[in-house]
Amino acid sequence: MAASVPLDLHTGNGWLVGFGNMVSKEWGSWWRTRRGLTHLILWLFVINGLMFLVGVDERQNNPPIEILEELIEVFIRAGGLFATIGIIVATQSAVFGEKQLGTAEWVLSKPVTRQAFVVSKFLVHGISFVFLAVVIPSVVFYLQVIHHALMQPAFVPFTLGLLLHVEHILFYLALTLMAGTFFRGRGAVSGTAIGCLFAGLILPSALPSLTPLLPWILHPLASMVALQQDLPDQAWLSVIINLLWTLLCMLVALWRFDREEF
Repeated sequence: MAASVPLDLHTGNGWLVGFGNMVSKEWGSWWRTRRGLTHLILWLFVINGLMFLVGVDERQNNPPIEILEELIEVFIRAGGLFATIGIIVATQSAVFGEKQLGTAEWVLSKPVTRQAFVVSKFLVHGISFVFLAVVIPSVVFYLQVIHHALMQPAFVPFTLGLLLHVEHILFYLALTLMAGTFFRGRGAVSGTAIGCLFAGLILPSALPSLTPLLPWILHPLASMVALQQDLPDQAWLSVIINLLWTLLCMLVALWRFDREEF
């Protein structure tokens, strides 16, 4: 449990007092337990296992270029959907769970600011999850594509597509942390984030003019970039706007948690 990781107390000034201690605590919850290994095995099985099945099916009747394009499309869209749900589930109790257990109150009784408490969770959960659910599966996927299609994805476009995929994941991490500062149950926290995610599968067709302004556009953009397809006008603006959505969620989370009573 994250609470079992001791804090080495340091004094300091500013709104991130105790940030280093909190990073060490959160890092330990991923890498000094079996959590990291569990996630690694899970994502290799789910994402790369799926890609293996798709590759076996596609290579039976299709030319290499079609196999390549289909594998990239499925990896970005399906793998991205699984990973986004994964970050929500993995972090749904990151804030409210510690409030319920009394861990947050204990940690904040030390020289640790509330801002350091929230920001450290975003940083460590983001880095750890992206490494385990995006970076490593992407390396394995790259090798899978070479095996199935006898071709390799164009490295730079594929990497840029992955960066948009990461931006999408980080938005939902920030949204989940923000929801955790408002609600006191897993259902409400995960329901908020997953509801937003699945709304993105339904509403873009009904609200096409708003889609470029919302995080739902990131997955289609990631796929288009990775496949070197023509992008819609002002796609770069959508990327910037969605970075601002992530920042807004974090600012709201900081504002709300700063007013939390223990």
